[in-house]
Amino acid sequence: MNCAVCGKTATSYNKQKQPVCSAHLKSEAKAPACPDCGLPMLVRHGKYGSFWGCMAFPSCSGIRKI
Repeated sequence: MNCAVCGKTATSYNKQKQPVCSAHLKSEAKAPACPDCGLPMLVRHGKYGSFWGCMAFPSCSGIRKI
């Protein structure tokens, strides 16, 4: 699992339940906009690791790598 801020290996989660490394434990990752609909994205966890997924899922299936 990668840090949502810098991309290094995440060691824990911050208040917003985003995976972060120890250097970014108190910081908040800015959620990118969905490439399909423009809404903010959430950190999702799947079979192949963490990724940004659209908050409007399942009506919008926009994703991005962290």
